[in-house]
Amino acid sequence: MAKISSPTVTFTEPLTSPPRMHHPDTLAGLLEVAGTRKRIVAAWGVSARTYDTRKHSPATCTIAEVQQLARVLQVSEDELFAVVRSQAAASPLIAEGEE
Repeated sequence: MAKISSPTVTFTEPLTSPPRMHHPDTLAGLLEVAGTRKRIVAAWGVSARTYDTRKHSPATCTIAEVQQLARVLQVSEDELFAVVRSQAAASPLIAEGEE
């Protein structure tokens, strides 16, 4: 049986010459190459705690958060949703109170 590859997000680093492109297959990977935590938190409009939670548990992202992050990082919304969906399917949500 052929292995199905994980979806990726195409991210181009701004202000690099020649442009450096990355294809992370996790939300954490995207956030790592996209910039500093402080800058992303400010642009995304979430708290540092929410950033950390979403980075480590992408299944907790809301639709609006994914849409806003796609705009902030100038990546394809469809690609970002595919990565988050893939991660959510691979790791079940922790039931409330089990953290």
